Amino acid sequence: MSKNKNIEFFCLVVIAILTLSCSSGSVNGSDTGDSDSNPVIENVLPQVQTIEVKNVTKTSASVDAKLIDNGSASIIRRGVCWNTTDNPTLENGESLNATTVKGSGEFSAELSNLKDGQIFYIRAFATSNAGTAYGEVKTFTTIRIPKPIVYLDSSCFDSKEKFDAEWNMLYPWGSDHNGSARMFAENVTLQTGGILQIKSEWTNWAWEGYSTAEPKLRITFHSGAIHAKDQIKVTSELPYWEISGDFKAPITPSSWPAFWITGAWSWPPEVDILEFKGTSSTLQNTVTGPAWNQTVWTSVLTAIPDAATTWHNYKLTMEKVSSTDVVVKMYIDGSLKTTATKDFVGKPFWLIMNMQMEGASGTTNDNSVVRTTPQYFQGKNIYVAATPKE
Repeated sequence: MSKNKNIEFFCLVVIAILTLSCSSGSVNGSDTGDSDSNPVIENVLPQVQTIEVKNVTKTSASVDAKLIDNGSASIIRRGVCWNTTDNPTLENGESLNATTVKGSGEFSAELSNLKDGQIFYIRAFATSNAGTAYGEVKTFTTIRIPKPIVYLDSSCFDSKEKFDAEWNMLYPWGSDHNGSARMFAENVTLQTGGILQIKSEWTNWAWEGYSTAEPKLRITFHSGAIHAKDQIKVTSELPYWEISGDFKAPITPSSWPAFWITGAWSWPPEVDILEFKGTSSTLQNTVTGPAWNQTVWTSVLTAIPDAATTWHNYKLTMEKVSSTDVVVKMYIDGSLKTTATKDFVGKPFWLIMNMQMEGASGTTNDNSVVRTTPQYFQGKNIYVAATPKE
């Protein structure tokens, strides 16, 4: 090949190389290499659906939801959020992560510790690196817990006006009962701090006849009794009752303090919430039967050595469980002592606080403390309430 032809060939090769280099690296002068190797990714939120709110109770509910699509990133968190206004979000409400998750996308959450009788707005959410998406808002209302009707509370011994509005002196049937003490209004006083005090004192054999009630003992003591004006009756409309109070009760032989309910129409029935019979142990009794001489007793005895010097709480609850029967429970200082089922539905009761003497608590003699030293029975923080049916 000639020298001129070699030079011509060399020039053609250079031009071809330059042409190929330009065509592969640019189009109309633009660099397209980065565009092909690093495409721009768009952030897409998840899609989530609030399906159903179910199993709503007084304080809880279950929520079913479903993750429809993950969007452009993996899911970090899913669950439900709620509030009491509207359009709940993670920022303006409470939230709970899903408690169960299925492979098909369904998930659920179990809400608890909700306020009763409250409307709630709730919806599902799902969170990824792209952000948080929400499902549609659902509403539900928790079941209302019936509020108790309070007949007596801790203020009932605060003043004479309060006492007179809610209590009567003596027993519902008069001044006498089954011991040797006759009840007098002057033996009942209100003390500072909402305390009612009953005083029992010996008459030093002053002649006052015999009690008008069996076993008709000779009256040798003056004491006191009160009974609530409102009667207590378990019914379909008022199926649950609570009766309680704090007491200091004498435990001296022959003293007989009691806090109890008794049939307003007949005896029995009876429930003794507190009954000391001259010892340091209290009886808690329920009494049923067709007549006064055909009774069935359910009793429990609890030792309380400091009953006379320390305040203790005594409580009775009654709950209707059938058309005729009531579950009776009694407590001392919050501890359950006895449970019994009795046919108390529809039977009205009087609530009584009193202090009898002698009789079932023992007789006295010249050396008896109760003849030389007055006995005091104190009560406070009385509570009587009935809860309506749901």
